[in-house]
Amino acid sequence: MAAWLPASPVLAAAEQGQQKQHQNSLPYLVRIEPVGDARLDQILQEASMLMALRDEAAVGAFALIARAEQDGDRLDRVLRSFGYYDAVIQIRIDALTLDHPGLVPMLLETAPGGPIQVSITIDTGPIYRLGQVTLAGRLPTTTRIEPGLTIGEPAQAAPIIAAGEALLLALREDGFPFARVPAPEAIVDHHARTMVVVYQVEPGPRAPLGEIDIIGLQRLREGFVRRRLGLRPGERYSPTRLEAARRALTASEAVASARLTPAAAPDAQGRVPLRLEVAERAPRVLRLAAAYSSDEGGSLALTWIHRNLFGGAERLSLGAELSQISAGQLGDINDSATAALRLPDVWRRDLDLELRLGAVSERLDAYDRDAVTVSALLEKRRSARLLLGAGIGFERASVQQDGPSEDFQLLSLPLSARWDGRDDRLDPRRGLRLEAQLSPTAVLQGGDQAFVRARLLATAYLDLSGPNVSDPVTRGQVASSSNAPGPPLLGRRVLAARLALGRILGADASAVPPDWRFYAGGGGSVRGYAFQSVGPRTASGSPAGGDALFEGSLELRQRLGARWGLAGFADVGAVSADGFQGLDDLAIGVGLGLRYHTLVGPVRVDLATPLTQTEDTAPVQLYIGIGQAF
Repeated sequence: MAAWLPASPVLAAAEQGQQKQHQNSLPYLVRIEPVGDARLDQILQEASMLMALRDEAAVGAFALIARAEQDGDRLDRVLRSFGYYDAVIQIRIDALTLDHPGLVPMLLETAPGGPIQVSITIDTGPIYRLGQVTLAGRLPTTTRIEPGLTIGEPAQAAPIIAAGEALLLALREDGFPFARVPAPEAIVDHHARTMVVVYQVEPGPRAPLGEIDIIGLQRLREGFVRRRLGLRPGERYSPTRLEAARRALTASEAVASARLTPAAAPDAQGRVPLRLEVAERAPRVLRLAAAYSSDEGGSLALTWIHRNLFGGAERLSLGAELSQISAGQLGDINDSATAALRLPDVWRRDLDLELRLGAVSERLDAYDRDAVTVSALLEKRRSARLLLGAGIGFERASVQQDGPSEDFQLLSLPLSARWDGRDDRLDPRRGLRLEAQLSPTAVLQGGDQAFVRARLLATAYLDLSGPNVSDPVTRGQVASSSNAPGPPLLGRRVLAARLALGRILGADASAVPPDWRFYAGGGGSVRGYAFQSVGPRTASGSPAGGDALFEGSLELRQRLGARWGLAGFADVGAVSADGFQGLDDLAIGVGLGLRYHTLVGPVRVDLATPLTQTEDTAPVQLYIGIGQAF
């Protein structure tokens, strides 16, 4: 037990000396002596009201003593939760214990001035350990449940409570929706310094899923919602299954939130009725995006989206973009327009069809192009992270590169696979993303060589922050970093890496339409080099493109305070006209960036310089945009 005496001597002294108390608050400093366990020391600091209120809630003499007494009880509860049931806590105010008869007169006579010293020392004593763990009650014979606790391990509250929650989850996962596992009974043997833990298991009846009552629908069709959930009356009850169904529904852009709640009692058929509350998003949204780079000039994109066109979360998007706005003459401005219709769950759940129509007119250093494209793409979501795609596309284009314009007609069969294991799509800190694209293409006009265009992209993110460093901002909410070591302004540090490989097979680079070749250089490729400037050149010195691509990037991202951040990066890249020819012509760019973090991702400003200069390469390139570089 902690070493505490009743508070009556303090209260008696307070009554006798009440007339001597002055109204000035007493500033104080607190020190809790470490007990040798970093995690326990931190929790003790956080549990102490003396620590938490020392600056914002100053008190007089009697309130200071009362606060210290309350701290004794709070710290003792923390120590017991860690398995220390014989701890001795000693709190001293200016070297006097709380039961010292001279403490109150000393505080009453203390004039405002220097802070009073409050010290807390703790002798934890021996740790208590688990002696026995028992399951009681009517245990189902079909369910294998184990507490997951080991005899002899420390008798700490957190794993004991977690074991009870795990028992409850195991019962419910096995089809017992009304199971209960109350807080366990803990019996402490102070002589043996052990604890016996008894879990009273109340499984209740086994019950399958019942009917689903859906409320809150406005524009969405009920049939779409039920199909997205994928739940059927009569199937086994499982909280994991219910959560997966809820997440599948909220993955739709048309749904803002969904709450799926099982009934507290079975229905007349012995099943579990469900209640689904749905909140829909506003059906229409208008998005505006802008960016600037010193090599390409400015770009402006406007997109109008309808998230629920026919009541089944069909997504219609109409977009227009202008680019190279300030990079050259008025006639050099690139423009494009797209219309896309995405139909979810077309023949089966998680199978989407996207129809797309586009028109583009662009004037680039590499080529001039006017084109119309039409495509249809089927995408199958195999899991929360894996997406597979297959489709058909047609392009009719007029392209000019070092000579008269050529007309092309191409038919492609694009295949894709994407695996996304990032923790955050807007600003990832850890995880891996892989994407593979394969496009067998037939040239119907403008050539007679079919070819296959392949591209592989991988990005990886590694959090280099220490275990005690937390982001000051998590989706707009400022979190405290006072417990983090080092300067309080330093937050997360992330190392990001990118690798891109491309290859065209079946035809020479010169036989492939210029807009289908590979190019490198620019803000999304090798920063420090002008857009498309890395790689082979035509006879007139314009970028020619190639049939092989290699790109790599490393970026160190350091958060500073709640909103700001810095980045240092190095990009490399090479393009070849006759397959991979080594790294002799590797372009290398390095630079620094500034980040301002918002709810929709960071605003990015990058300055980059090329390490391998060419005659037409500027010494510095500037890039401004929204979102991380990759």
